[in-house]
Amino acid sequence: MQTLAFIGLGNMGMPMARNLVQAGYVVYGLNRSKEKEKTFEELGGRPAESLAAVAEKADVIMTCLPQPADVEQVLLGEKGLLQFPLNNPLIIDFSTVSPSLHRTVEEKAQRSGARYLDAPVSGGTTGADAGTLAIMCGGEEEVFKEAQPILDILGANITYTGPAGSGTKVKLINQYMVGMHTAAVGEALHLADQSGIDKSLLYQVLSRSFAQSRIFDRHYRDFIAEDKEEPGFALDLLLKDLGLAEQMAGEADVNLEAGKKVEDLFQKASDQGFGEKDMSTLYQFVKQRE
Repeated sequence: MQTLAFIGLGNMGMPMARNLVQAGYVVYGLNRSKEKEKTFEELGGRPAESLAAVAEKADVIMTCLPQPADVEQVLLGEKGLLQFPLNNPLIIDFSTVSPSLHRTVEEKAQRSGARYLDAPVSGGTTGADAGTLAIMCGGEEEVFKEAQPILDILGANITYTGPAGSGTKVKLINQYMVGMHTAAVGEALHLADQSGIDKSLLYQVLSRSFAQSRIFDRHYRDFIAEDKEEPGFALDLLLKDLGLAEQMAGEADVNLEAGKKVEDLFQKASDQGFGEKDMSTLYQFVKQRE
């Protein structure tokens, strides 16, 4: 059986890596916070210690990191993974970054004797925990087929989208719509408050109408109705993705007029201290700014 390494043991990466351990793989974990590595060790994983050790030991190397700069540093930096001698590994990045960065990484990975797949995920911490993520995979089709057994452990809706970067293009369109739906939920619930309509009544009615959405279900039922702000997916991460979607639109000569307004709304919420809270707290920001 292949030896795996997982870099980035955060809210998404930890349950994904744990699921691979539970499937019987030897998995080395590497994280900026060493406390996370200790937690992973308690779950059956092994500490990787360094990128050099990852390069030496792993047949498949996976990354799940919060920001494009993190991916660039870990994979392409002066002390990044691709600077070390590699044993022809398969590299899979589950992060959400720019399509152009994925194309650059694939080119440099291939020159280093590695295969590369961009594979951003959707489904949040619940999907990561249950192994039911949607995974959008860009790269060479043979590489996708090679990765399929591992992807099947992590996700329930796995799609090959085309060349490297195409998985992220699909993910960014998804995130664009998540941002739009999140803004609609926040403003609609605030409108209900101000109009004397009970939010639970509104949710029951709209859940059986065309206004129903998975984002409405998630935000209201799992967070707003529970007065929960701890992030399943932080507002600042969605703001980052909206910026990447805007960048992608510029490269495609597309004007996302509504998206610019939503991105501005998220930026204002972040500036007011909501960035590290769950994205559903956009509703709280809308309420307080009146």
